[in-house]
Amino acid sequence: MRVLALDTSTPHTCCALLEDDRVVREQRFGPPARAGDVLPAALGDLDGIEAVAVGLGPGSFTGLRVGLAAAKAIAYARKLPIAGASSLQAVALDEPGLVYAANEARKGELFVQAFRDGLPQGPVRVVLAAELSLPGGARLLRGPPPAAAVGRLCLPGLRGASYDASVCFSLAPDYVQGFAGRGG
Repeated sequence: MRVLALDTSTPHTCCALLEDDRVVREQRFGPPARAGDVLPAALGDLDGIEAVAVGLGPGSFTGLRVGLAAAKAIAYARKLPIAGASSLQAVALDEPGLVYAANEARKGELFVQAFRDGLPQGPVRVVLAAELSLPGGARLLRGPPPAAAVGRLCLPGLRGASYDASVCFSLAPDYVQGFAGRGG
């Protein structure tokens, strides 16, 4: 299955083209980078695409909306199945042991989630970056989520799926409510 994957949860836009589990091409742009400008330049002809995967955040409010709008537009126009995945889980996907994946939230704050061997170990929290402390042996992972990892997370739900307008239109970003300054 040929999957177009996109993540725009950080100021860096990342897009990838996967053939099943194999990454055909992956590129990062930014900051700033606009999804509409990036996709054709990064991935070339999209005629062979069979599905779309998109990072749902948490992350930049505007970035998430733009990325999701681009992914939905492609899925809708081409009548392709679409799925979304956690951008933080994409960061932690291939990391062994206990790690904490983090993305910028508001000024001085981070979205943080614990993962063990790529699997979530609790909900996303919003913490003040200056007050972040990790348990012994845990590592902090920061950086743009790899679009290829977003695609790999979505692949099980995309295999054998067909276009479903209700899925396409109901897919929503994960904004994560509550902020560190208010007991988040």
